[in-house]
Amino acid sequence: MGAPYRSDCDYEVIVVGAGPAGAVAARVAAEHGARVLLLEGRPEVGRPIQCTGLLSVRGLEASGASPDVIVREIRGVIAYGPGGERLVLEKPETHAYVIDRDRFDWDLVERAVRAGVEVRLKSPAVELNRSPTLQELYVRSNGHKERIRARVVIGADGPRSVIARAAGLPSPEKTIIGVQATISYKPPREDYVEVWLSHAIAPNFFAWAVPAGPGTARVGLGTDDPKRAKALFDRWIARQFPGCDILGFQSGSIPIGPSSQTVTDGVLLVGDAAGQAKPTSGGGIYTGTSCARIAGEVAARAALSGDASEAALGEYERRWREAFEGELRLGLLAHRIFGRLRDPEIARLLEAAGDPRIVRVLCELGDIDYPGRAVRKIVESPSLLAKLLQAAPRRMEIYLPLLQEHL
Repeated sequence: MGAPYRSDCDYEVIVVGAGPAGAVAARVAAEHGARVLLLEGRPEVGRPIQCTGLLSVRGLEASGASPDVIVREIRGVIAYGPGGERLVLEKPETHAYVIDRDRFDWDLVERAVRAGVEVRLKSPAVELNRSPTLQELYVRSNGHKERIRARVVIGADGPRSVIARAAGLPSPEKTIIGVQATISYKPPREDYVEVWLSHAIAPNFFAWAVPAGPGTARVGLGTDDPKRAKALFDRWIARQFPGCDILGFQSGSIPIGPSSQTVTDGVLLVGDAAGQAKPTSGGGIYTGTSCARIAGEVAARAALSGDASEAALGEYERRWREAFEGELRLGLLAHRIFGRLRDPEIARLLEAAGDPRIVRVLCELGDIDYPGRAVRKIVESPSLLAKLLQAAPRRMEIYLPLLQEHL
């Protein structure tokens, strides 16, 4: 397929970052005929874990991973308000999975290897020199700086992307700091996720408890206040889960708000490097791996044709934005609206959302990948919208025109 392999480059495509988005992009590029190198700076794939491991049924299917990575099935959610308000939503069928995240990452990398991808660990990218026809990537390997040449480089190296910075591509709009621990905890329902909505607990985001293995849960919170993140977490854990055993601790950055440009000559960005995580939840596996399939296909075709210009790679930009940008922009607006609400308003909104008609809409149309579907139904229903407007009239009336515009 495509043009013959050229001796002036080592690979047609190099993917930097062996997380889910990088592994899928590499596999798909190889399946489309490219010679592909997948680089990972860490010594192990999937570690340290920086994720709750909550993934929609759709997301697992889209990734191509084995069902063997599933730890638990999830059917519902319990949302707690600032004053103890409680909203319970349940799907009649499995809506999401809790996955073994490091096994999931390894599974995707192994599938890439079977497709012909070469993988190198402990090889962080440190520099990129670009030209319209050839990219020179420098990696740190065994204490030495090594040059590797390719037609196209895919940056899947996370929110602080070396590739984005070297290529002069913009960062995602905003970063949330996530702090999480695995603790000994028996949740009210082992097929339910719990979330806490309160700026006193998690300013401008939320806290969570996701059931994991028997008798354990992954609990954490996100905030846009990095200086206070760990103190907020420690205070919440001490109050909400007194006496629990902490079995493991992780923290990391969650980029939200898609980058304004994800393509330039010879370079594509995907996943967290492109800000493709969902602003409402911080989850990025479904969107990231879906965009990665497009990136791998477009990169391989461009590299093999000999034209890896921004114009040629622009197909990736157009296709991923058509698929996801509208939902991501709506999610970013919802995130901003939530950030403007005071805790008493959040409490009243949560109580209002307990109206059986709203609960029915949320249960029938609620979707962690496409939350806009339920929002659209509520906004288009005068009686349901009026119910919510009564709970926080000043805040909602300010943002309602913008919300309707995005829908």
